[in-house]
Amino acid sequence: MPMVKINGLTYEFNDLPDEVKGHLKYMAFIDAELEQLGMRQNLLHIARDQIGQRMDRALLREAINQSPTDQAQPPVQPQAPEA
Repeated sequence: MPMVKINGLTYEFNDLPDEVKGHLKYMAFIDAELEQLGMRQNLLHIARDQIGQRMDRALLREAINQSPTDQAQPPVQPQAPEA
């Protein structure tokens, strides 16, 4: 028979009340979901880092491709007021 340890005590699973068995099943489900969420979170962090690196490279390429004359702005000429 499968044994389970709860709060440091060992029990035979089949001898536990149905309510406790139900709680154990929910806890096992929750633990599995938490593990999957942790894995998803790690993947999202990796994806975010990759996108950030791609953005940095794109900005660097843009900066390299712009010449100083492209970045210079002509001076603003004040307009004479209309009479």
